[in-house]
Amino acid sequence: GVQEAACRALRNLTTNGAENRTRAGTAGAVETVAVTMRAHAGSAGVQEAACRALRNLTHNDAENRTRAGTAGAVEAVAAAMRAHAGSAGVQEAACRALMNLSVNDENKTRAGAAG
Repeated sequence: GVQEAACRALRNLTTNGAENRTRAGTAGAVETVAVTMRAHAGSAGVQEAACRALRNLTHNDAENRTRAGTAGAVEAVAAAMRAHAGSAGVQEAACRALMNLSVNDENKTRAGAAG
């Protein structure tokens, strides 16, 4: 669907570009990904694509990690892992996203509280 494709496009745009990560973060992309994860919690495809987008958005970007934490992205990633326990793609993408998100101490606390 559209949300999954948008998350994939965002992932591609932010793969190797700090400037694109900054622009996307400033434009509200991090918050939008978190909202998308909550709105499409039942779609493994959306969850996987969103986690991959979050991984790229938060790679070496402290501001985007903070944005993600404030937007509830850590909790959304944890929820995706629980909802799609049988999807290796979601599990891998979620673990990679959490790896970047948890560089931020507040996000580490959020991850622990989210289960």
